[in-house]
Amino acid sequence: MSKPCRQKKAALINDLSGLGRCSLSVQLPVLSVMQVECLLLPTCILSNHTGYPSFYLKDLTEDLDGMMDEWQKQEVEVDAIVTGFLSSQKQVHHVLRFLDLFQTPKTLLVVDPVMGDHGKPYPTITPELQNGMHQLASRADVLLPNLTEACILTKTAWKEQFSRAEIERIAAKLIELGANQVVISGIEDGQLICDCTLERDGRPAWLEAKKNAQMRSGTGDLFCAVLTGALLQNKPLDQAALQAGEFVRKALEMTQKLHVPQEEGTAFEMVLCDLCSCHSLS
Repeated sequence: MSKPCRQKKAALINDLSGLGRCSLSVQLPVLSVMQVECLLLPTCILSNHTGYPSFYLKDLTEDLDGMMDEWQKQEVEVDAIVTGFLSSQKQVHHVLRFLDLFQTPKTLLVVDPVMGDHGKPYPTITPELQNGMHQLASRADVLLPNLTEACILTKTAWKEQFSRAEIERIAAKLIELGANQVVISGIEDGQLICDCTLERDGRPAWLEAKKNAQMRSGTGDLFCAVLTGALLQNKPLDQAALQAGEFVRKALEMTQKLHVPQEEGTAFEMVLCDLCSCHSLS
């Protein structure tokens, strides 16, 4: 007898910004269009993302255990767990508890180690939080740092220009850290924007696209969501990363055409239909 069809489920652990199109507010619609049911565990709620001149933030650290306990009562099972922005080492501790409760050998763990960009860590990133991210990264099935975050995780000194061989060595160090698959995304190489992928026991691969627009808040969250959805559709890593990069590129092109203010993020809604297609349930 064949197994009954069922919808894939993903738990999303990230912040929720009311304005600015990033984090949960972009990951939820993207994964929903890709036919994934999303279970949301917000780490904090913001009026708008931190790229604006000011913002209001409500930290939810003390609420995380209560939400997890209720999910445990409901016997929640998920096919994927996706982690994003975490504000403190204490939040990392809660996420590690979440993994102990809900991760199984079949659960895909996607870790976006949000810690910095352009060679600098974000102001909230303390040495303690960096150590916590090391713990989380070591358990990842798929680790999705940008180049800055890859350097932080591997304790590699930042410089403005890395060779491809150097980036491949950084990716290998991330595998040594414990991740099974790595995608270092958003690497600028002249007029190209590149991603470097590496799987355990595999060889590094490069995905390239012409740089056509300035990166914006939320593009990493979009990349992460599309890649996760593609992996849940059983696509190989390189194909999933290619689809994610292409979607972000199209979203940025449309954003540029619409003259969207920088702080308002990416007009991904205008190309969301590109992700709409029928896939067999398994």
